[in-house]
Amino acid sequence: MSDENARPPEIADGRTAFEWDSKYDDKARKRMAKEAIYIAAVFILSFVLLFLNYRGVLSRWLSRDEETLLTIEYIAYFSIAGLLGGNVFGIKFFYRAVARGSWHMDRIYWRIFSPFVSMAVALIVGVMISTGILAVHNDTTNLWAIAFGFFAGYFADEAVGKMYDIATLLFGKTKQM
Repeated sequence: MSDENARPPEIADGRTAFEWDSKYDDKARKRMAKEAIYIAAVFILSFVLLFLNYRGVLSRWLSRDEETLLTIEYIAYFSIAGLLGGNVFGIKFFYRAVARGSWHMDRIYWRIFSPFVSMAVALIVGVMISTGILAVHNDTTNLWAIAFGFFAGYFADEAVGKMYDIATLLFGKTKQM
């Protein structure tokens, strides 16, 4: 680039160099700040829960039986990692929407609940893998469960779509009323 103030278009967002004022009004920026705090809190919560699960706190709270403890810990890794994956996806969506000028209040419920939908999807994927319903290479280590749970959570929107396709294949479509 010959011009010292020129920036690649994906970074410039249609702005010139040193054009730094926000195009959002104060009300919108305050809402975005609240959402950013919420997203950060869920992010931190997921790491705290992973640590508590690693220490066995969550499973011991639910059961005393050793075999049950191991199963609960393993499935909890899927769930918590799914929460983390869905939250990371939400972070990426949030900062892109803000930067590109497409953030709006109508998606607030998607941004709030999406990490928890991801957590639920990862939980069910973990159960399906543990029971053999879903056949994938499963080395049954906790790190594997975290990795697979994270991806299940990160791609939960696509996973829900696939689950719909599978359910339609298995059970057929219902008649419209």
